[in-house]
Amino acid sequence: MTPRGDIQLDGSLWPLLLVRFEGVPTTPQVEAYLAGMTSFLERGEPYVSLLDSSGMTGMGPAEQRHMQAAWLKRHDAKLRVLNQGTAFVITSPLVRLAVSVVFHLKPKNTPYLIAATLLEAADWAAQRLVAAGLAPAAERVRQRFGLGPSRHTGS
Repeated sequence: MTPRGDIQLDGSLWPLLLVRFEGVPTTPQVEAYLAGMTSFLERGEPYVSLLDSSGMTGMGPAEQRHMQAAWLKRHDAKLRVLNQGTAFVITSPLVRLAVSVVFHLKPKNTPYLIAATLLEAADWAAQRLVAAGLAPAAERVRQRFGLGPSRHTGS
């Protein structure tokens, strides 16, 4: 575990954007993360995101959540068009439940999955890539994560 925190944006499997959260990220790290997300969004290309919080050890201050909410609001129109889905890896059953309740009360405007494992999230992300007409990218994701051949379900 990283006590201080870190946020890593990995576009090596683009159009899958993998984001890993470790420890408890600092406010400057959250600012850098949001700037990086803006850069990926400015590509103007459809993509799927996979947010892995399995390495997080706690939440940052409310200020960070407000920054993220403001970023989502500011980029809502582009996200609706470009984001083909977001898979969240949340290992805590209680946190998964809390996030599910939040999304029930304020629904996301793009498809999403709240998964317990990285493999479950990667499999769903690959399915979203197929559904978006990005099957070669989906196969790269399946290979990277050691998943079986695509089922081409489009769910």
